[in-house]
Amino acid sequence: MGFEHSRAPLFESLRTFVERDQAPFYSPGHKGGRTIDPWLRENIAAVDLNNLPDTDTLHCPEGPILEAERLIADAWGVPQSFLMVQGSTGGNIAVALTALRPDEPVLVARNAHKSVLAGLVQVGARPVWLEPRWDAEFGVAHGLDAAVVARAFETTGATALWALHPTYYGTTGDLAALADLCRRYGARLLLDGAHSPHFAFHPDLPTPGEQSGAAATVHSVHKILSGLSQAAVLHVDTAQLDEASVRRSLQLIQTTSPHFAIMASVDLARRQMVLDGHALLDATLTRAREAADRLSQVPGLTVLRPEHLAGAGTGLCQLDETKLLVGTAGVDADARDILGRLNRIHGVQPELAGAGHILCISTIGNIDDDFYRLTTAFEEVSAHFGRRDAEGAGAWTADVLAVRPELVLTPREAFFAADETVALADAAGRIAAEAITPYPPGIPVVMPGERLGKDVVDLLLRLRAAGNPISASDPTMGVVKTVR
Repeated sequence: MGFEHSRAPLFESLRTFVERDQAPFYSPGHKGGRTIDPWLRENIAAVDLNNLPDTDTLHCPEGPILEAERLIADAWGVPQSFLMVQGSTGGNIAVALTALRPDEPVLVARNAHKSVLAGLVQVGARPVWLEPRWDAEFGVAHGLDAAVVARAFETTGATALWALHPTYYGTTGDLAALADLCRRYGARLLLDGAHSPHFAFHPDLPTPGEQSGAAATVHSVHKILSGLSQAAVLHVDTAQLDEASVRRSLQLIQTTSPHFAIMASVDLARRQMVLDGHALLDATLTRAREAADRLSQVPGLTVLRPEHLAGAGTGLCQLDETKLLVGTAGVDADARDILGRLNRIHGVQPELAGAGHILCISTIGNIDDDFYRLTTAFEEVSAHFGRRDAEGAGAWTADVLAVRPELVLTPREAFFAADETVALADAAGRIAAEAITPYPPGIPVVMPGERLGKDVVDLLLRLRAAGNPISASDPTMGVVKTVR
């Protein structure tokens, strides 16, 4: 069979997507370039340069890159910041390499991003996995309850807490309480703040993690602000982590050929936030709140609002209201079918659909017409599919959350161990070489290095029989990767 080299399938798919008329409720935050500086937008190819005397060098900056980093640190109110061109993924791995050591116990939220797991694999630290607060109404995991963290510090001697601030859905734990616990137990607070680069620029947003005693905070500038994809920053408290150690870690993982447009977009996003951020975020919050009010009136829908917050000390303590988490359990359709109709019929593209919810990310790049299309589209979709009695996000969620696998190897030991693929039915007693994550709840039922006990295997067999979606090397769950 011959290949048709006259085609460029990736380019063609991108062109088709861009040329569709859509209301964008996904990241990146610039929404197709709306909030990017016009000159940069028109000259992205021209600024695709190398490390030249005029442009500075990312790995050892001493000119405009260094000056940009100092301005970033001042804007976010931290001692030192570092430009990142490989997203928060690169930042989280750099945090692990700088702040953790092999076999060192570290408390980690079990709904952490896969880049946190990647950092643990590279360093060899020993995670103490903590269950986040589960929300059955919306079918999502929130932050960590402070009581859960306190018990873990008491029993493990962990030297760090690595937490999400906020979650993908814009919710946070009680950061002040978590920071206080870290101080009390002499542990470092490390924050995956990929979705919080805007918190520092408006008082109605949750507490900025980088200003709350964290040793390190990672921000994805591209997800919410006007950075190009992969634009990120790493903020560091130099009283806890020194510059030389951070730069050494970054030099291990960051490309020596960074895209200058990505770095320039961070520089410009910082300028935009300092000069106009409060007003831009005011408008964004107003639009999002008005949309939440309207969506809450649509039959079958609920919207995560401040009144859902659970209070001090809980993993549902604060909420970023620019995120619209729409509960769809009362609509007689799967959330994926709802998302498909929103996009196909109405030209509205949310960020994602999960079991019983749809997430819409609004930013300074969205305009009034986007929100009008979003709300009217949801009204039509609700009428099209009709109502049903609201139900929880999956009958198996409680069973998944109740499983407590035994940690036998660190993620690094499991990653580098000889492995073999075995039938799921024969895997009881084996050590997992991969993460296996049912949806819902989107929290791994087993992590690399944990034992696949009979309870875990039996649960996975039942989930497979029920057709529950599972993220693993074999999504059909016929086989699993285990340590030999």
